[in-house]
Amino acid sequence: MSPKKTRIVDRVLHWLSAGAIIFLLFDMGTRIHSIDYRVKGAIQHKQDAIELHVAIAFVLFVTLVGRMVWYRFFLDQAYHLKYESNKHKCLVRTVHLGMYLTLFLFMISGLFMVTNYEHSLNIFGFISLSEANADKLIFNSANNWHLYFESSIYLLIFAHFIGAMYNRR
Repeated sequence: MSPKKTRIVDRVLHWLSAGAIIFLLFDMGTRIHSIDYRVKGAIQHKQDAIELHVAIAFVLFVTLVGRMVWYRFFLDQAYHLKYESNKHKCLVRTVHLGMYLTLFLFMISGLFMVTNYEHSLNIFGFISLSEANADKLIFNSANNWHLYFESSIYLLIFAHFIGAMYNRR
């Protein structure tokens, strides 16, 4: 594959990740709080919102893993990050590691929430989670962590954006 094509794949993976993150950050609150739940009923309304959220989170997970593998093994060296100094290298790697780690921890807290939800859930029609296994304390703790990771990712996205703008100067 030509060097330019490896860059195109890298950029596609980057923007797929970014799109999925933006969707996940804004869709759930909108779907739960702005759509009239009385149309389908409160439980089915939540079921549909959670199922879509899980589907997009799974796409994000696959994209992030794919991006890490692609960058490490397939992206042409000419397109790897170039650093101005050791401080710059440390800062960029800290932000990137923070983003990846926060996103993966975000997903793990989401899994704890889904598996300890107050209602039974059917994900994609083949994964069925029963409320009989639910632990409200675990759900509440996972929810608090999920909200913490949400706040953290906003900060990291801001730092990433500022860094990208600085790099393009």
